[in-house]
Amino acid sequence: MDRLQNVLLIAGIGCFVFSVLLSGLYPYMITDAREAEATIEEVAQDVSTDFCELKAAYPVVFAKAFPDSGDALTFETLSTVPANDPRRAKSEEVWRKTYADALQRGRDVYISDACWHCHSQFVRPVANEDIRFGPVSTTRQDNNALQRPVLWGTRRIGPDLTYEGGKRSNDWHVAHFFDPKSTSPDSIMPNFSFYFRDGFEVRRRIDPEKADFGGLSPDVSYPFPGLHDTESEADAALKDIAANIDSNLASEATRLFVAEAQGPDEKLICLIAYLQWLGTWQPPALEGDE
Repeated sequence: MDRLQNVLLIAGIGCFVFSVLLSGLYPYMITDAREAEATIEEVAQDVSTDFCELKAAYPVVFAKAFPDSGDALTFETLSTVPANDPRRAKSEEVWRKTYADALQRGRDVYISDACWHCHSQFVRPVANEDIRFGPVSTTRQDNNALQRPVLWGTRRIGPDLTYEGGKRSNDWHVAHFFDPKSTSPDSIMPNFSFYFRDGFEVRRRIDPEKADFGGLSPDVSYPFPGLHDTESEADAALKDIAANIDSNLASEATRLFVAEAQGPDEKLICLIAYLQWLGTWQPPALEGDE
């Protein structure tokens, strides 16, 4: 029995020493001497569609989170801007700066609120993890400033997030943080209701005739993008929407109203931007790579 205890003790100490050495070696290994570590600005050169859609879906909180993003044009606005208009180039520049800011802040939220405690960011070459989570992680994938320090996690209670970017919509993430079981019934993740703020939004009731035809209640309504801090701000937004409704749809204005609502705050916008980035960055090909 004493011999078994000694063997287990030595094995335990050996595993501990090995894990400490590996944790120290890996950050050194992923800094490839053949190429410089990518900065956050370099990583943010390709602005994701999901990030651009955050501005369209949540314009008020987006403007609060990124006050210098006014010249970053949404897809809807860009569709009306001529191809040679200098506003396009300015928009791309502002989008990249805003994206870099969002990724840094989102990663900081991910760390400060201990998302790494339940989620890993490393697909291991064991237990068919490549089938469940995606290709086995490589050192070059982590050769960027957003992986300093590396976020392996401490244990995998939730799924690995290495390739989370683009898997789900922004709205899915918003719903998941508000009530995880609404999107993942078996989830044990707690609600993150502190990522949401109260406010007022403009809504439009459905056309009574269409409601009757579809068997819906005439009180069914749909929100316009934007959660305002005060009722007066929402009233001003309602007037602006009503003033810009096409004359052929004038009756729409009579069905507009302001209601209390909840929506994501600035921290959640940044965190979603970071989650939607994970796994989307590819290091540049090295000379001699096939």
